[in-house]
Amino acid sequence: MTKQKKNFKFKFTFSNIVFALGIAFVLIPSLIIGGILLQSSLQTGSVIAGNRFNNDLEPEITKDLVGLTEEAIIALPNVTVNEINLKAATLRITVTIPSGLDEESKLELVQDIMDKINGVVPFSEYFTATDTKKMYDLEVNIIDKVGDTHTTYIQVVKNANMETFSVQDLLTPVNPELAQQLLDKLNEKNQDTTNTDGTTDNTDTESEGN
Repeated sequence: MTKQKKNFKFKFTFSNIVFALGIAFVLIPSLIIGGILLQSSLQTGSVIAGNRFNNDLEPEITKDLVGLTEEAIIALPNVTVNEINLKAATLRITVTIPSGLDEESKLELVQDIMDKINGVVPFSEYFTATDTKKMYDLEVNIIDKVGDTHTTYIQVVKNANMETFSVQDLLTPVNPELAQQLLDKLNEKNQDTTNTDGTTDNTDTESEGN
């Protein structure tokens, strides 16, 4: 006698449906997580390109414009460009001027330097933002050197959101009274430290045997 093969038939019973749904709930998240991990592993080592200034910084300050700006500044007599670079949308320039100038002469020279910069990269075009576009910032540090100390340190800043540039003498406190209070406290603290370290015990001690 030959044995008859029985065909397996899935019965739609309540327990079978619950079992099938349970398997589906386990498999679907596992497949999703597995796909994400596989995609991440395949992209390992690839560079993610991006630019936070997309659609901004137009017109662009090119290397040629940076070079022309330096040439324009050093065309002024007795002026040297120590450093000029463009990083993170900020054009930063350090300029050395002659020492011993009076305040009026310093300010005139600062104005001449800013005019030279404005002639190559106009502030209204390159350093002024609009409602829909970010633009560059400008920082110009003007110093003189006498040995290792500066007697002049003027900083000129033109952020894209500023209507015009600001000029600040970094060697002069913005709030002289507060600066003097801090200096007095610092001197007082240093004096106390000196007295503590330098105090000696002058008490006479009796010799033994007297």
